[in-house]
Order: sequence, then structure tokens, then C-alpha cells
Amino acid sequence: MDQEEVWTFTVSMYGRDGVAKLCLDLQDRYGLDVNMLLFMLYLGQKGLAPHSISALEDAVRPWRDNVIIPLRHTRRFLKDQPGESAQELRQKVKADELHAERIEQHILCAGVQTVPSDDPLAAAHAYFSPNRFDLDQAECDRVFADLTGLMKIT
Repeated sequence: MDQEEVWTFTVSMYGRDGVAKLCLDLQDRYGLDVNMLLFMLYLGQKGLAPHSISALEDAVRPWRDNVIIPLRHTRRFLKDQPGESAQELRQKVKADELHAERIEQHILCAGVQTVPSDDPLAAAHAYFSPNRFDLDQAECDRVFADLTGLMKIT
């Protein structure tokens, strides 16, 4: 799996109007792993799906829980701290968080076993489901439709 191509896809999708805001809201409210969702969408665009989403979650969970989430909490804490030095540190932590997100993608690329898929949204829809998030199926479907609409993916 081409890690640079995955990263380019992620940056492109995340940068579309409204996508980052919605993804961050879902991340904060429900624990969505934005990298995982975007990786599922990338696979779908390639005509693939992961053999096991749960195996991928297990592969990235230690990295996400022990590196990415603490960096995110530190960055957010620093946001409201006074002083130029605190804001300089916040920018460094932000860069480290982004680097950690990219490493998570490398873990996903290295760990994925794929199967062919005719539906470019199937893997992402399977990831964003009530069995993973505290939403009912109708809410998952609505939010998923909003997200893919913003990304202009069908």
C-alpha cells in the first residue's frame, strides 16, 4: 500500500469545506478515529475493503491511545495558556500530533489485508456503525451521508 498516496488522499478529503469540522465533532463526541474513517474511504476508492476492521482497530489502538490522544489533549490544553512560549510549544505539539497521525496511517497500511469491494463506501460505512459508536443506525446513516456529501464521494 502506497503510504504517500494514502496521506495525499487523507489531506485532500480532510481539507474539503466542512469535513474537518464534522470529523472533529464526531471524534470529540463519539471517539471516531478520523484516520481510520479516511483510510476506509481510501480503500473503497481503490475497489478494496479491509478483511477485518476490528484487526486494524486493534493494530492502531495502542498508538492512538498512548501517543495521539495524549498529544491532542496537551495541544488543546496549551491553546488557552497565556504567553508566547506556551503558544510556541503548542505549535510544536501540533506538529508532533500530525506526525503521529501519519505514523498511524503507516500502521494501517502495513497491517491491512484487503478483499475486493464493488461498493466504494462499504468499508467506511461498516466502520461508522452503531456497533462502534453510541449512535443508532439512522443517526449513523445521516451523519455518514453528510460526511460523504461534503467529501463529494459517492
